[in-house]
Amino acid sequence: MLAPGVALLARNSWREPMAVALVMAVIATLAAWKLRDGLALRSVIAVCLTFGPILFVYAGRGHFSGIAGNGDWQIDYHMYFFGVFAMLTAYVDWRPIAISAALTAVHHLILDLVVPGNVFPEEGLDRVALHAIAVVIECGVLFWLTAAIGALFRRLEDLVDFTSRETAEALIREQETIAALRDQLDHHLARRTRKRWPTSFWCSRRTPAP
Repeated sequence: MLAPGVALLARNSWREPMAVALVMAVIATLAAWKLRDGLALRSVIAVCLTFGPILFVYAGRGHFSGIAGNGDWQIDYHMYFFGVFAMLTAYVDWRPIAISAALTAVHHLILDLVVPGNVFPEEGLDRVALHAIAVVIECGVLFWLTAAIGALFRRLEDLVDFTSRETAEALIREQETIAALRDQLDHHLARRTRKRWPTSFWCSRRTPAP
């Protein structure tokens, strides 16, 4: 929803960025409401998040700043693509990152060929290739990071399961030991009672009344 503000700063129309941003927000909200956490939901969220920098780049075309008024900010808005890749790492899943990177590549390539002013200040496949190299490097590191974190989580889950099983088994053994001790105590008390009761009984029968 920041894209309309970027458009206003660049003195461009804010209506188109606002409309697309609202559509993406509605789609993301419906996906989070209807879909369970899984690849489908993560893919939708990845696409919707990637449209943020896409709208920034579109809304910021011709955004000049600086004292001389000749600093074009459109190229700077591309940094938000890398921010989206990093945000998607929170899923600990490389696939949403790959989807976002693929959408970014398609966006850059097609618009550079068709409407270059909506993606770069000047057209040029060499610039697209330069950005693609940066995307590949970052995504490669993020893929490795998500795999490492995922493996760590799986090891922690295995450790928790193992600890839970060991605790449950120890509790069962303790209960069995207590039950066995209780049975032994009951048996011992019963034997002592059987030994004492007959003697007391016959002694009371044989003692003459005064």
